[in-house]
Amino acid sequence: MTGPLYSASFDGGLLCRGFWLYVWEIVAPDGRIVHYVGKTGDKASRVCQSPFNRLTNHLGGNKHSNALNCHLLEMRIDPQSCQFRFHAYGLRLGDRPQRTHGELCDVTSGLEKALANAMTEAGYEVVNKVHCRTPLDTEAFTALRDAFATHFDKLSSGNTAATTREFATATKKHGGHR
Repeated sequence: MTGPLYSASFDGGLLCRGFWLYVWEIVAPDGRIVHYVGKTGDKASRVCQSPFNRLTNHLGGNKHSNALNCHLLEMRIDPQSCQFRFHAYGLRLGDRPQRTHGELCDVTSGLEKALANAMTEAGYEVVNKVHCRTPLDTEAFTALRDAFATHFDKLSSGNTAATTREFATATKKHGGHR
């Protein structure tokens, strides 16, 4: 019997539960590169999963947690024929003891939307739309954008119209959504 040998490696920090934002970078069989922006944590369950948990669920069979898989199939892209990279950023929301889980979820959702918008404005193809009306935490977004810019160079300040000031202005003008 013969077959291909596959490998995967990851940092154990991805096993930590908490508020994380992540970006999938997917290379389709035809060479097209698409992205998916997501987060951990939700209000309904009052639980934050680890990025590793989201990584595996996104491509699994549970229709309630495999959004990336669904997006790819809708685009007629076979996930089993793709190459994947997964980038995750753990949020350090300094005043956590003073905020409820729901408030932290809202902050994370605002950052998720801002990141998806920044990537789109920078020219990356983002396959999912993020809806959120929470005002953006501009200080946290600056750190977040800078962290992801190490992998997505068009996100670095100056290379994109999606600056912190523009997001903050748009957030105020449009009641939290852009």
